Amino acid sequence: MSLSKTAVNRPTTILILFTVLAALGMYATMDLPLDLLPDIELPYVAISTVYPGAGPEEVERRVTRPVESALSGVSGIEYLGSQSSSNSSMVYIQLTFGSNLDESMNDIRAKLDYVKGTLPDDAETPMIFKMDPTMIPIMFYAISGNRTPEELYQYADDLVPRLEQIDGVATAFVIGGRERAIVIEIPRDRLQAYNLTVTQVSQMLAAQNIQIAGGTITEADLNYAISTVGEYKNLEDIRNTVITYKQRGSVEDAQRGGPVPSVTTVRLRDIANVYDGYKDQTSMYYFDGEPCVRMAIQKQSGTNSVKTARAVQKRMAEIIIDAPSDVTITETGNTTDIIQRSVDNVASSAIQGAIFAIIILFIFLRSLRSTIIIGLTIPISLIITLGIMYFSGMTLNIMTLAGLALGVGMLVDNSIVILENIYSYREKGAKPKPAAILGSQEMVLAISASTLTTICVFLPLIMYRKELEVIGEIFQGLAFTVVISLLCSLIVAIVLVPVLTSKYFKIGGKNRRTYTGFFGKLDLRLGNFFTRLDDSYFKSIRWVLRHKLITIGTIVGLFVLSIALIPVLGFVYMPESASDRIQLDVTLPVGTKLETTEAVLKQFEQFVVREVKGYKSISLLAGASDGWGFGGESSYKGQLTIDLPELSKQIDNEEQIKEKLRSHFGEFPGATFNITAGRGGGVGGGSKAVQVKVKSEDLDKARTTAIAIRDLLAEKAKEHVTEPSISLQDGLPQVDIVIDRERLYNLGLNIATVGQEIRANIAGTTATKYREEGEEIDIVVKLDETDRTKLGDLEQIFVTNTQGEKIPVSSFARYAEGTSPISITRENQSRIITVSAGTTTGASINVVQKAVEKLIQEEIPKDPAVRIEYGGDYEDLMKAIRQFVIIIFMAIILVFAVMASQFESFLDPFIVLFTMPLTVIGIVILYGIMGQKLNVMTAVGMLILVGIIVNNGIVLVDYTNLLRKRGMALKDACAEAARSRLRPILMTTLTTVLGLTPMAFFPGEGSEMVQPIGQTVLGGLSFGTLMTLFLMPVLYYGFNRIREKRDIKKELRITEKLARIESKRSGIL
Repeated sequence: MSLSKTAVNRPTTILILFTVLAALGMYATMDLPLDLLPDIELPYVAISTVYPGAGPEEVERRVTRPVESALSGVSGIEYLGSQSSSNSSMVYIQLTFGSNLDESMNDIRAKLDYVKGTLPDDAETPMIFKMDPTMIPIMFYAISGNRTPEELYQYADDLVPRLEQIDGVATAFVIGGRERAIVIEIPRDRLQAYNLTVTQVSQMLAAQNIQIAGGTITEADLNYAISTVGEYKNLEDIRNTVITYKQRGSVEDAQRGGPVPSVTTVRLRDIANVYDGYKDQTSMYYFDGEPCVRMAIQKQSGTNSVKTARAVQKRMAEIIIDAPSDVTITETGNTTDIIQRSVDNVASSAIQGAIFAIIILFIFLRSLRSTIIIGLTIPISLIITLGIMYFSGMTLNIMTLAGLALGVGMLVDNSIVILENIYSYREKGAKPKPAAILGSQEMVLAISASTLTTICVFLPLIMYRKELEVIGEIFQGLAFTVVISLLCSLIVAIVLVPVLTSKYFKIGGKNRRTYTGFFGKLDLRLGNFFTRLDDSYFKSIRWVLRHKLITIGTIVGLFVLSIALIPVLGFVYMPESASDRIQLDVTLPVGTKLETTEAVLKQFEQFVVREVKGYKSISLLAGASDGWGFGGESSYKGQLTIDLPELSKQIDNEEQIKEKLRSHFGEFPGATFNITAGRGGGVGGGSKAVQVKVKSEDLDKARTTAIAIRDLLAEKAKEHVTEPSISLQDGLPQVDIVIDRERLYNLGLNIATVGQEIRANIAGTTATKYREEGEEIDIVVKLDETDRTKLGDLEQIFVTNTQGEKIPVSSFARYAEGTSPISITRENQSRIITVSAGTTTGASINVVQKAVEKLIQEEIPKDPAVRIEYGGDYEDLMKAIRQFVIIIFMAIILVFAVMASQFESFLDPFIVLFTMPLTVIGIVILYGIMGQKLNVMTAVGMLILVGIIVNNGIVLVDYTNLLRKRGMALKDACAEAARSRLRPILMTTLTTVLGLTPMAFFPGEGSEMVQPIGQTVLGGLSFGTLMTLFLMPVLYYGFNRIREKRDIKKELRITEKLARIESKRSGIL
């Protein structure tokens, strides 16, 4: 018994089953996590090693290289890079996508354990960090008011625990202001008077602030825990700490009648100024001109970004109600806003596409019941798909929604075929139930094969997911939703449609349906229109069959022309997305004071206020290397962030604002600028679209070459690139303490002791922690500021030797001024400096890349010690195209195999495959009209087209074969099949095309990434279908006419042979 027959015989069961599935799907949809892009497990690992007091070159030599050498043996490494800077080493590893990260992490730990013993004694244990997209904060708040930055910092820091208690929040941290500390400033003359050093004071404070467990004592069946309580309770305890003892008088003086010798205690208050203060300011934050502090919030991995943000907003609303009247809390950034808008826009496109598809169905079927039956397949298939997504742990993002939007128009195809066949049985007089059973049974194989051709194109995409890296991970969600939604639509067509037509929405033949009034006139006019369309198309097919060479020649000419026009369209790696945020990164000469960086940013803020129209807010961050608080803090770096309203409400758009900012760059010589748009979640493009990699072990030669390339691009490639910059910045002003080792050894000192004492005197040292009401506050010991303002103060620092003597640094060392690199970058164990630049608006990346390479080859002298390589978007694009060519080729082979199996022929699927190249014509025409450039998303659209475009050819060839089996002549069969299948082909094509129209032509904010997919499928399918309708009959006729002639000749030869045999037999008789 077939599935359709079982379903028709049990209609109530089927209806209940689909109702339950739809209800589960609707329930699951409410809890589906929302995100902009799929939740991707990135195979990136970072290893951080702190090496205090070491410069970049020493860090590279003694830490980075040994760690790199050990990790190079880890299996599955795609990329190994590193950055060596003052006091720290960072090694980056990119593993193969799809590899087992847990196994790789264990391998990395084992390698690090092996190399740990070879690292310097002062180096800390290497720390392993697994890179996670959730490290990027989802929300930002500005906290301002009539308070000092220090008080604002303290208030914000007190809010952190309340926010971290929210379900879905991983951590919250504060940027700006100054952190509270117990500051101990000691004048140098006091230290010299009491024969002390900063390190000794620090060690004594740590020893006097400690709580030690003393074990347990049992008395009367009770165990008492013994603990020595010695922690500081208040500031007075710290001031009264005994630092040393000083003897007054001597025994000899007493014998001569002098004072009796005594020991005097020297307390901290006697030698130092102790106060409750703050650490040095390292960053400043302003929001709309007001000084404030910034709070950033990170979500937990795998949680719903939008849901978490809503929970944070709810908690923050409660905090605002309880906040002091002089404190203002403002939400300055919310990445989930654009997520919600992007998802809403793609969902809206899918809904609009579904409505368009239903309208087309009604026009073609001219039956309300039929339209309702087929129209139901769209929401039912989509809801069940969403339920499966929920139980599979997927998120609702622009890629999964794009898959649903792509599938909307295709979901009805199977149901249309089934319904039309049931109609034909009803017109022949069959009752509803037998018509539903027979009509669906006959078409199960055909629609299954048609669905399989569409589904199987995604198999190579899944197979090559590792090679496609991030792109493969992103498109996994799209492929999943298309495949699942089409399988759901197939089940709905085979099971639910026959039940609805036979029981709940019984349909009759067209000759039994009558309309009156307006609908009657509309039905009549539509009927006449379709009749005339059938007749006109039938005549056109007769004409092209008589003029086969003209038809084929015209189409081949269009195809060759479209191929020639592809370079004219141009290429980009990823489509550009409009943004609601613009960020200006400012880098001043290294060593620039924080106040100077702040002043430069404030000038740009005034430029924005005066010149930019329609911005929402301006935030300014001086002193941090990025806006999220990662990467440390640098006084010479800053950021200006301009938040814009949503796209429909913007006055000055992204490009206009960028140009206004660039017009002021020349007013700040020595500064470098970089403009980025968006929130850091994109793929490709931006300020690193063009990359020139300069590799050399000689850092000076590499720097000279990189600077020459940067200046060359800035001067002679302005029409192609913007904001060229190099990864290695100018030297950091540095004072080297040059030590005479022999004198050092003779004085009983060592390098480590000297380095620690110098650092304690200049930078200060954290001696211990002071606890107050559960809060831990650093106790910082340092020289008085007046004693550490000049380079000459270095010579006045004293170091204690092994005999307890105080030795001035000037006795064994001198200082020399110079510069050192801020950091040294390595790639695959070789030093590298990268020159990066963005592309001008509308520039094609292939044109830009060729111009840059030509310019460098002509202008930059070659040096055998320096290698120049190229990366960026062009390299990524070429890599992706090579992979997609293989994937599309494999998809074509799979589609061919499915069709050959269905037709039991190699010729018929070969004829159908001829429609695939013709889709290029439609794609080139549409991209040319829209002014779009080809990109990676175009390749994805072409892959999907491979599975869709053949469906119409399958229908046409299959029906032509059927007519020929019934005895119709070849030419008549071609023409009649084309006329009979015109409406079904137009109906399925138009439902798909109109279903994609909103996505292709009216992309909303954030959905620009999937727009090229919609445009590619729409353009290729539209023109490909047109070519199918006219070229397919010609090709079918041509190939089968050749086969007929061959068969006729074969029959003639057989007949002649038989005649000769017969004549010989007659002669013998």
